[in-house]
Amino acid sequence: MDDQRLHHSSVREGITTFLKSEEINVDATFVEHFLQILSRLCNYEEEGHKIRPRVIVSNNITEAIKTVPNSYLIKTRTGKIDGSDMEKLLKSLFPFCNNGWHVFIDIQERVINYGIIRSFSGPIGLSISENIFNIDDIELIGYSAIEVKVLNNFELQLCGIHKSTLTIDSRYLEIEGGQRLLFPEFIDAITSDIGDGEQKGILKKAFSNLFRIIPYKVHGTICVVVQSDYMKPEEGELLYDGIWLEEPIDLGEKALDSVMNIKDIISAEAYYGLSGLFLEMLNVDGMTILDTSARIRGFNVFVRKTPEGISVPSEGGARKRAANTVLLSGDPKIVGVYFLSQDGNSFYKRTDECHV
Repeated sequence: MDDQRLHHSSVREGITTFLKSEEINVDATFVEHFLQILSRLCNYEEEGHKIRPRVIVSNNITEAIKTVPNSYLIKTRTGKIDGSDMEKLLKSLFPFCNNGWHVFIDIQERVINYGIIRSFSGPIGLSISENIFNIDDIELIGYSAIEVKVLNNFELQLCGIHKSTLTIDSRYLEIEGGQRLLFPEFIDAITSDIGDGEQKGILKKAFSNLFRIIPYKVHGTICVVVQSDYMKPEEGELLYDGIWLEEPIDLGEKALDSVMNIKDIISAEAYYGLSGLFLEMLNVDGMTILDTSARIRGFNVFVRKTPEGISVPSEGGARKRAANTVLLSGDPKIVGVYFLSQDGNSFYKRTDECHV
């Protein structure tokens, strides 16, 4: 595997080499137009609405999509082979990325086809990327493809079927981490009281598929994980100020119902409806509360003052200081905190890692 990180000066050369190594045959003019698109993706907006585009570039998208069960492809336009109309044709497609679609750029001999694709594989099914790019013997397939992913407000990552990865960083500083390694520990926390075996495995896969949407649907949030027996706070307590649900929403139970009753469309609709509600709660001001049995306990929760006896780091905005206040509060019923800033920086920390 070839894994590189690029900054401003070397991007053009790196992109050209990367496309060639992945057998995407294009000329220098296409590369220039493609770079113009890439330079805008990290902070892409339409009508003031932030979008995290997901793009697949292929030389045979109809063959590639055959690897994806229950997929749907919509071809929208045909463009010039040099990519000179690429930006105009992609502008109408990018908004669909926030609803689970990938935009595709399909390079043919004399034209480029554009459109959107999506898989409908259920809560625990493989994503389009996992199907198209996890190929054991690339000599047997009839396509080449790369995926462009927005990691945060500064980084793009390109991955190909030949297992190369290239990260384009718009800053001059090297930064490690990001969204890529956070979710497994977060998911472990919200499923820790569910037990072992098949059900826990199902839930981890379902939540992995759900949480990977967060960078595309959510633009800044705090999610606090509490113990299953956490009681609704009394007035004056740390997390009192917010909306606490009288009946928790059992997201884990709905995910299991959807998977185990696979032919039951009502179970599937219930899970997708409630998981979508959860994503919307993350976008509401304040904190969203999950417990260790994968239940939604509350949202729009605020910390109005810092408890006595703790010192919260002053760096960052109000959201980050609130997250650190919860982490340092010393409440034994609080397990951890997931934090995502508007610029895409994020962390998941356990309270037992933090010391007053």
